[in-house]
Amino acid sequence: MALKPISIGSALLLGTLLMGCSPTDPVPAGDTTPPTVSLSAALTAVASGASTTLTATATDDTAVTKVEFYNGATKLSEDTTAPYTAVVTVAGTTTYTATAYDAAGNTASATTTVNVAAGTGSVQGTVVDQNIGAPVAGSTITVMQGGVDLGTFTTGADGSFVLPSLAAGSYDIKARKDGMAGSDIYGLVVNAGAATPLTLVQRPAFETSANPTPAKLILTRENGSPLAGATFTNTVDFRIKTAPDSDHVPPIRIMYAQIGRTPGSGGITASNTANNWNFAPPSGLVGQVDSGAVTVPNASFPNFVAGLGSAAGENLYLNVLVVDYNYNYSRYVVPIKLINTAATAGNTVEAPTRAAATAYTLRQEGSWTTPYSVDPEGNAAPNGSGVFVEVRWCYTNVTAAAKPFAFDIERSSDGTTFTKIGTVGGASVATCSATNQQARPYNYRDTSSELAAGKTFTYRVLARGANSVASNTTQTTPLAQFTPTFIAPADESTGVSIDPTFVMGQNQTAIGADGAAYNLRLRDLMTLNGYNLPGAAANALIRVEEGTGDTGNKVPTGQSLVFLSTSSILTPPTSAGSILTDTSGKYLADRPNLFPVDTAAHTVSIPLNILTGVSLQTLRPYKWEMYSGFAYKYAPSEGNRISAYSVYTWPDSTVAPINQTRGTNINWDFITGEK
Repeated sequence: MALKPISIGSALLLGTLLMGCSPTDPVPAGDTTPPTVSLSAALTAVASGASTTLTATATDDTAVTKVEFYNGATKLSEDTTAPYTAVVTVAGTTTYTATAYDAAGNTASATTTVNVAAGTGSVQGTVVDQNIGAPVAGSTITVMQGGVDLGTFTTGADGSFVLPSLAAGSYDIKARKDGMAGSDIYGLVVNAGAATPLTLVQRPAFETSANPTPAKLILTRENGSPLAGATFTNTVDFRIKTAPDSDHVPPIRIMYAQIGRTPGSGGITASNTANNWNFAPPSGLVGQVDSGAVTVPNASFPNFVAGLGSAAGENLYLNVLVVDYNYNYSRYVVPIKLINTAATAGNTVEAPTRAAATAYTLRQEGSWTTPYSVDPEGNAAPNGSGVFVEVRWCYTNVTAAAKPFAFDIERSSDGTTFTKIGTVGGASVATCSATNQQARPYNYRDTSSELAAGKTFTYRVLARGANSVASNTTQTTPLAQFTPTFIAPADESTGVSIDPTFVMGQNQTAIGADGAAYNLRLRDLMTLNGYNLPGAAANALIRVEEGTGDTGNKVPTGQSLVFLSTSSILTPPTSAGSILTDTSGKYLADRPNLFPVDTAAHTVSIPLNILTGVSLQTLRPYKWEMYSGFAYKYAPSEGNRISAYSVYTWPDSTVAPINQTRGTNINWDFITGEK
């Protein structure tokens, strides 16, 4: 076929299209005029490792086709549409270049320098969706000092971020992420040559379309004078108000204040010898919130300064936390000086006794600063769970001259180098349980983000008066998340035997546990009658232990032990009659295998008739569910006590050994067949 000739106009159109220009914006013949370009940075000085935005302003007598951004000879990115921008991460003082192009290939360049101030301090941060909660990945962290923005950082998959090379001083840090409430901290202190740990709680927003800006506060003494830098003697007075221009989401849910620790619900941040002040404003109050004049200690908060301060005065920090209706968190760190003239500071003290650290991993994170909740949560455990450590101890010398002024709690990650993580008031009581660690009178909960599943931590408690004496050391290794599974009878199954065998899977050995414990509920869905197996109480338990050897449950590897337990203290089997399976013969010589354990598949089979001696009704709908379920770890070097729990579900926080309520359970329905 003969080619059709094209017109001169068509040829010009084709030429301009091939050159990437529109026919209405032709490239002038012989265009040698370069574009005009300037470059600026949103921030001219940033923290090392922070991100900032470069913006190039470029014009041309015809058109700018693109702007390329460079760090030295390395091309970082390009932008073809105005405004021409690039987000850069600045490791050190850097001069950036922007090169603008027009359609004829003419170029022009401009530079700008972003400075990085050097320092030897740092912040090791973690963002979690509750304290001890699931990590918040991809949150934008903005760091400021003296009202000057020093750039942004982004949290990693584990919720962590690092602010390196900071000069000594105080900083403000803000966390923001779509769908999450905002979280701000004001006055975080960074010291030269030291890493400052920080946990920011950034909860899912109550209303995702609501403002993520936390409350702006005015903090004064009760007479209106400045709170920061004030000196107090034996009491602390303050007044907390929301600023007139605060842009938070009303009403305010809760206000907290505590010395030396980020305050929250008493179940997490206090002990019987320490407490925080808290105030819940009226729920309908949408205007300015005012705590009124507060002086603590008082009748409601008697231990507010217990164990804190000194006769000469101690420089401390009053932490104030306010949570608004959208769960936006506003936290202020206020420097104060506290003089404490308590006579116990001059006492000669002795060592606390029977210190025991127990780690808890929770299947669901709890609400750390939700009003009056005792459910905690740490970035250490898998997503959706949390870790904390409870340290308990005794001090039995009730002589007035021996009563401690304070207890200092110290932690070590290497078993040698200890760091103080908290202080509570000193006290003494003559009784101390030798067997029940949870009955020991004094406690402290470690909720820090440094806690990690599978890592061993050592704790000790120092009694402090005129002298300071340490307790025994105690260790715990937090477990990972416990995830038991139901296998049979399967959900919605029919024709199930009236003498069924319940089969469950478990990951106890995979998470480093020495055993697992269950209470199963079985209900007739027609009559709602049924059983709790093996008993009605939450701590009536079927205990399953796959062998972990001499360093664990003392059951040989590859062997298994199943027994019943009804005590609030978990111990190995105390009677032969409670044993249902002992394949190694360690506790029962005739080695029964009534509840078979498959240590390769990690399953346990539980025949109903062994526990009840009766059969189910024929052609009847039933439900079986997990009422209690957790894994645990022994501490052979500490009297074989339980040193760690990983809780999947637990129905009642008032029932030992678990002092947390976890509402998660598994519910499967089935229908029996005929005889």
